[in-house]
Amino acid sequence: MPDEKLITLEPYALLYTRAGAGVCLRDPLTGKAGVIFMELADGMALERSLNGERPVRPDTSSLLSHFLSAMECRVRLVLINGRKDEVFYARVAVEAANEVMDKLVELDARPSDALMIAAQFGTGIKIVPALSLIHISEPTRLGMIS
Repeated sequence: MPDEKLITLEPYALLYTRAGAGVCLRDPLTGKAGVIFMELADGMALERSLNGERPVRPDTSSLLSHFLSAMECRVRLVLINGRKDEVFYARVAVEAANEVMDKLVELDARPSDALMIAAQFGTGIKIVPALSLIHISEPTRLGMIS
């Protein structure tokens, strides 16, 4: 899909429940937003990453990010590209341009993993227009990303 048709999203809050965490994503142009839920540990790790904190020991997504960086890979795109029932799907486009290879690959990913990779690489998050976002009010305090 051409990049100009994709909608840019920005994470703006994390909501915690007994069952897990929800990352609130907003289209900065329209104010429309949506929530993607994930496991509690993933949400807490994402919040730390978005706030610029590093784990004492690398978690799985940090290890993957270190591996991609060591291979001189660049994350070109994180795309929320599908939803079936209440389950979202994502793709991560990774470019490898080094002495070993020159290649662009797209990988299927859980949205929680894709969002973590976006946070660690500073890559923008996009969503296909067919996936609807609804307008929700901004959380007042809990889990605001600084």
